[in-house]
Amino acid sequence: MGATGIGKANLLRSLRGACVAVRTTLGVALAVAAGALAWVVVLPASASATPAPIALDAPENGTPPQIAYDPTTETTYVAWSSQTGTGIDLCVLPADVTACAGGGPVLLTDSHFTGSAAPVIGGLVVLPGGEATVIGATAQGGVGSLAWASPAGGAAFLSGEHGLENGGEPISPVSLYYPTGNAVALSSGDVGLLGSLDADNFSDSTLTTESPAFSEPNSNPGGLFPRKAQDTDGPEIGAEPAPAPAAAGSDVVVGVGDNFAGPPEALPGCLNKEGTGFGVSVGKVDGTSNATGTLNDKALPGYGVLACSALAPVLASGGQDGIGLVEEEGNGIDGAGSEYTLDYHPFDATATGGSFGPGVELANVTQEVLDGVDSLDLSEDSSTGVYALWESGKAVLDYSGNGGAKWDGAVVTPIPYTADGVIAGVGSGNAEIAYAFDPGTGTQVFLQAVNYQELATPPPTPTSLTTSQTSGTTKGASITIPAGTIGESDAATVAGANASTAVGTVDYALYGNSSCTGTPTVSDSATVSGGIAAPFAVSTPLPQGTYYWRASYSGNASSVGAAGNQASASACGSEVLTVTPATTLGGTAASTGTTVTVTITCAVVPCTVTITITVDPPATASAARKKKRRHAITITLGTGKFTITSKGPHKLTVHLTKAGRHYLSVHHGRASAKLLISEKANGGTFLTTRTITITPARHKHKK
Repeated sequence: MGATGIGKANLLRSLRGACVAVRTTLGVALAVAAGALAWVVVLPASASATPAPIALDAPENGTPPQIAYDPTTETTYVAWSSQTGTGIDLCVLPADVTACAGGGPVLLTDSHFTGSAAPVIGGLVVLPGGEATVIGATAQGGVGSLAWASPAGGAAFLSGEHGLENGGEPISPVSLYYPTGNAVALSSGDVGLLGSLDADNFSDSTLTTESPAFSEPNSNPGGLFPRKAQDTDGPEIGAEPAPAPAAAGSDVVVGVGDNFAGPPEALPGCLNKEGTGFGVSVGKVDGTSNATGTLNDKALPGYGVLACSALAPVLASGGQDGIGLVEEEGNGIDGAGSEYTLDYHPFDATATGGSFGPGVELANVTQEVLDGVDSLDLSEDSSTGVYALWESGKAVLDYSGNGGAKWDGAVVTPIPYTADGVIAGVGSGNAEIAYAFDPGTGTQVFLQAVNYQELATPPPTPTSLTTSQTSGTTKGASITIPAGTIGESDAATVAGANASTAVGTVDYALYGNSSCTGTPTVSDSATVSGGIAAPFAVSTPLPQGTYYWRASYSGNASSVGAAGNQASASACGSEVLTVTPATTLGGTAASTGTTVTVTITCAVVPCTVTITITVDPPATASAARKKKRRHAITITLGTGKFTITSKGPHKLTVHLTKAGRHYLSVHHGRASAKLLISEKANGGTFLTTRTITITPARHKHKK
């Protein structure tokens, strides 16, 4: 409803409005309202940071409101008929505030019309330049409409006669007593009114004087599409400046209606009478004249068929993409089938009129209706955003950021579904919804700020990460492997309510300390699909020691209509990998005059080992000088290469070198020597060293 735009007001109201208390009964009502509706995104109560609604008046003073937003000053206006029957309550909410300016709603009255003739809300619009206008209607026959107006910001509403126009006399013979909301801003600062209490009438008014009289009806003659649809809260009139070569100061005005109460004969080209119609007029905006070519002279022609099998059309205008329409369509309406959809039609304006383009489906509501959706409303912001609000078991919002060409999908709003809300687009998916509701203490008018993306994007769900460690055919939280083993791996799986849609990455890391801090020994990342991460396998041999796995999941963000997943990590130490020496050496060896026998155990068989036995050179400097060498040379006692094919200790006999035989002969078969084993396994070579004691053998051993 009304002109719209983007600004900081909605954000600030969201932040400050979060401090407004929400009564328990309202929360209960919202919970009850969150029943079925398979096609919408159903959010838990704590799903988003959407603020609590702002109560604009005291209990027992709420009736269905109208709303408008001024992007030039970021001011929101909400107006409703006072329950006391004395006038119209108006709340002016400037930017940065969460309460009515002046401490509460202003009561708009007109001393000419009191008692049973006191004005009620007829319409609320923001004109070009930011002037806000409240249209009043009265039950007194023949009066038409009254008006209160204020320059941008609403200051005139808060002082004096609250901006009462034309000295309190009617500004138009058109009454909005029945078709509430059928007011539209015209480009020259005038107001267009479309009424249908007694007949279909249109007028263009400048507010300062009464628009010229006309013969009734002056719009949509012929009897088809006669009344404002019962299922709508939004207007059935829209306007935009006429494109060239239309005369400067001309507007295109569109009126729509359905044939629910029309004649029973079939509409042209339709199966039966069930359908919607529209009429277009192009004329000069001049509210003081009904001269030829003015809108007061041209009014609206008889409506032609807009769509068969359709009802409840609602218009919006004021954005960059001109007039748009949303309505309910489908063969369930004419009885030829059971399908119901909500469709948006852009209006293509021309210098002489225009027509509606093909429909774009917002939602299929076939399973959600008995006799159609209710409380349908439509709004545009000052850019290319379009906002549709309706009730079908829930209060539902849909948003298009590109002028209605594509809609992002219906989402549930926080307002009670029985509240018959009206919506004003603010910009970039931000909107404000005004509604009347009784939270248990009496009916009040509330204002609810919403952000489409926030409502449509549920928060990521919590996750946990489970991991599985494997080496060869062995799986377990604690695995021991010999040095030289490669291919030991870890695999992670995301667990959680939404884990089947989890994507992102898992970072695997193997640490050498039980706190999993510092630089990991090895690490890598793997992609996640469907909650399953690709495993990570160690590709290089690990040194002897104890290692601790840790896996960390990145999480993935939510998107419109789909919850994401929170990040998580496995506990450090939940999986332990122990690397033992590849080969175990005996501490002693037996020598003969030509051989040395050592005891070797391979952790993994078969294994191939090369044994080298050495002794250090003489420790005294004099011994080195006698040999006239600058550096002493290590003596190799013997070497040998063996293949072990079975587990357990094996005695291996190494043949002595000439130097080795001499050395052990001199030392009577005894020595403290170094034994070096080089083992090839799993694509790598692993060295094991040890100091052994060589003593004379009691028995000789064969090679």
